[in-house]
Amino acid sequence: MFQLSLPSQPKVPLANCRIAQIPSALRVRPDPPARAHRPAATGSTVDATSNNGATVAPAPAEQQQQEEHDTQASPGTRRASPRINVIKGTRWEKGIPPVMGAHLMASGSVAPISTSKGAGQGITPHMFLYPEKEITNTSILQYGNGESGAAGLAEIVQSAAADAIEKKGSFTLVISGGSMIKALAQLAADSKASDFSKWHVAWADERNVALSDPDSNFKGADEAFLQKAGIPTQQVYSLKEGLPVDETAKEYEGQLLRIPQQVLPRNSAGFPIFDLVLLGIGPDGHIASLFPNRSQTAARKGWVLPVSDSPKPPSERITLTLPVINAAKEVGIVAFGDGKAEIVQRALEVQALPGALPAQLVRPEEGRLYWLLDAGSAGNLRSGKWEDAKAFPRST
Repeated sequence: MFQLSLPSQPKVPLANCRIAQIPSALRVRPDPPARAHRPAATGSTVDATSNNGATVAPAPAEQQQQEEHDTQASPGTRRASPRINVIKGTRWEKGIPPVMGAHLMASGSVAPISTSKGAGQGITPHMFLYPEKEITNTSILQYGNGESGAAGLAEIVQSAAADAIEKKGSFTLVISGGSMIKALAQLAADSKASDFSKWHVAWADERNVALSDPDSNFKGADEAFLQKAGIPTQQVYSLKEGLPVDETAKEYEGQLLRIPQQVLPRNSAGFPIFDLVLLGIGPDGHIASLFPNRSQTAARKGWVLPVSDSPKPPSERITLTLPVINAAKEVGIVAFGDGKAEIVQRALEVQALPGALPAQLVRPEEGRLYWLLDAGSAGNLRSGKWEDAKAFPRST
């Protein structure tokens, strides 16, 4: 004799039936030994033939007694039958499909067989990765208003220029457009502010338009600063007009590559080390023309890349790559005004997925990062709680 135990409440029902309540233990007895047929007791009759003509042997007396005992119940109670009651009913009229559940895609088609070679083997890595360490070489400078912020930016530029000219006889500056041009215009008004003949000026990004076009970053800088400062034209690296954007990017990278290394040194990875890079920040967190979750933002090679589908018009642009920006001695992100408050708070206080906020990927490897803010752009920051581990938990 052996005993088979079944749970009283099955956790997972059969796919094509419902299970009635069954006892917690079901005794299964072996078939009784063969014995000679005996007639039924006196006064009783046995129908030895079923509907299909098969002969049915009467059950032994002790088996009949056990079944009668199992089916009896005390008043007001009902004894469970030691049998599984299968109720017909299925969602698959043509039978259970050969592939079940997770093996079917949402469309209902069979999922392809995995070709994985193992964890992390033979896969294409994600474009963006979390930084391996936190940056500590960052300063956040807050000014009372945009005008005082522009004056503070002018001081940073002047200091960086003096230091570079003293050490190597030249100063390399990378700019975009926007409010930083106003700060540079203040410097140009003072001829004694710096030796502008030693300056070399390039662009972090530029629109692929004519240099006289109002959308050109060069046009705004030239009118407000470059001409007044008297920087030699051969040391101002502007786009070559009239080329497709791919060729424009290659031509501009060629201009930068031709700058002598005593003026523009290279790091161990071959990227240029600009003395100072000044960037704005867009409402989506983009810097230069490196937009969220774009391949250009994830690029780890090259100095200059084309952008043919910018989400912000004009659509065709060129941009420096992040490795070039992060190779600089100093990088400044300039954000003045109430309109920058939301993105400044997100960039400085919210850890986004890698690539979602390009400004968070600005991490100078050997240099220093400055955030230049005014009261308006810093209005949403909770800097008083930055050292609170609960409010701003850190992984290191």
